Amino acid sequence: MIRATTRASAPHGRHGALSIAMLALGLLIPLVACATGAVGDVAAAGAALPFSTVAKGAASGILEPLQVAIRTQDEWVAFWARHTRAQVQPPPAPPVDFSREMAIGIFLGERATGGHEVEITKVERGGSVLRIHYRTRSPDPGAMVTQVRTQPYHLIKLKREDSPLVFSREDLSR
Repeated sequence: MIRATTRASAPHGRHGALSIAMLALGLLIPLVACATGAVGDVAAAGAALPFSTVAKGAASGILEPLQVAIRTQDEWVAFWARHTRAQVQPPPAPPVDFSREMAIGIFLGERATGGHEVEITKVERGGSVLRIHYRTRSPDPGAMVTQVRTQPYHLIKLKREDSPLVFSREDLSR
């Protein structure tokens, strides 16, 4: 009797194991397909482009919120003079080779206190546009901050592109 039970369960066991393996494979294939699709979606979102900071700080002659792309030396010299107009001895404009590069700036405008910041975090090509990702920080309500007017800004340079720009903002509090 034990022998008959063993024999009877053995073929069922093989078929059961095969059924479980097929079921596992059937579940695994869609999971792998989903994972591959997710990676593809990330790649389709755009490739990150390298950039470097030209200037970043909290004191600017730009008093209104501004997002700007500068593609010529003449625009750069005029813009730098406007940006540094409040300084007694403004520094010369940082070098940008406009035959190969361009400058992008984000200015938050004038704020009543310290504790505000802007930072360009990523530049990526997405189809026919360049997407400029940036983050702003503001002090939490009741936070101790300097009682001085500030004008937070971030200027970067990167490889010259003639594509339209799209700015994408993320707000953070401290």
